[in-house]
Amino acid sequence: MSIPVDRVRIRSSDLFAIKPFRLLWANSFLFILVQSTQRFAFVWLALELGAKSDISGLILFVMGIPVILISLIVGVMSDHMNRRTLLVVSQAGALGITLVIAWMVTSGNISIGWAIVGSFISGIFIAIGSPVRSAIVPSIVPSDKLVGAIAVNTIGSNLGLMIGPATAGPAIAAWGIEGAFWLQAAMHLIGFIALIQLRLPPSVNLQRRRMREEIFGGLNFVRGHAEVRSFYVLLSASILYMMAPWIVLGPQIAKEQAGATGSQTTLLFAMLGVGQFVTSMGILRFNHKLVQKGLWFICGLCWGGFVQIALGQSRSIAMMGLLLFAWGLGGGFYMNLSQTLIQNNTPPAVMGRVMAVHSLLMSGLAPIGALLVGIIARRVDSAPLTFSVAGVLMLMTAIYFLLTKKNLRSMA
Repeated sequence: MSIPVDRVRIRSSDLFAIKPFRLLWANSFLFILVQSTQRFAFVWLALELGAKSDISGLILFVMGIPVILISLIVGVMSDHMNRRTLLVVSQAGALGITLVIAWMVTSGNISIGWAIVGSFISGIFIAIGSPVRSAIVPSIVPSDKLVGAIAVNTIGSNLGLMIGPATAGPAIAAWGIEGAFWLQAAMHLIGFIALIQLRLPPSVNLQRRRMREEIFGGLNFVRGHAEVRSFYVLLSASILYMMAPWIVLGPQIAKEQAGATGSQTTLLFAMLGVGQFVTSMGILRFNHKLVQKGLWFICGLCWGGFVQIALGQSRSIAMMGLLLFAWGLGGGFYMNLSQTLIQNNTPPAVMGRVMAVHSLLMSGLAPIGALLVGIIARRVDSAPLTFSVAGVLMLMTAIYFLLTKKNLRSMA
């Protein structure tokens, strides 16, 4: 009798012994590291140029436009093409545009308009790389180690979320805002070197149909499975009510309400990653006991909404740091289990397209939400109030799903 996947204890050393996983982890870690630095740097650049929350939201919004336009197409390509080729294109393009932005900031030629253009081009290469990286994992690790692989990847993401802003602040303090962008370029270069050695198995999906049919293959899978459909609806709500407000309003609340400097703000952001890291380590160690992963996912969002309400009203650096750590504890369940639930319940033949839907929401819907949140915060003239009200909406939505969606609660 085979042991259920959920009941197998997994060691990180077993995963890093798999060379393709080790190289992919290094590349993904550095890519997330750059993204976390980049988002902070763009928002801080906008603030230095005299912009407010609506312009910061616009800069992040245009970064998500390419995700909206091409993610589903990239998902089809990921199911049929050499995924390593797609990653090389993503990495090389991201390196190139980051070098251009760094040079423009250094030379004093940057403006809000050029920052928006640079953000859009950066978004193109994020849109190419994100769904491909997620779709690769099930093809290079055994199925009984998939939960652990996702947890280890999430730990890498959390490290990137912690280290990225934490290094951006000192870089800005030492070399100005341009230092943060040159640092991003250096990290992209190291990630490219790791990618050169990566070798992947060939695609298992050899049947080709018209592009429209291929694109709708992933969407039809989501629509045809009630529990997966419920998950994606709740995921969308969490992006609009939790992720988007934090992206655009987090730096502003830290700066204007808590009185944090640039370096202090990056350390506050790092506390969020520390909380997620702690939870990720717990999931890696006790994954065999997390049977109803859907239930844990919903409970993590309930906790996140509750903490978010208080976080918006924090008025000191110490209180904000403590609440961000608590928020990160719930976020660890959110980050780990969102991918685990999808990859555990999706067949390999449509993995790329279904993960493209996931990427479309995570990287495309968040900037749209950031734009809307930025406009609302500007209209009501209160970033803290907007952030806390979004937390109330998140808490109410999560409680509704907890009470009414039994199929989602029981997902493994």
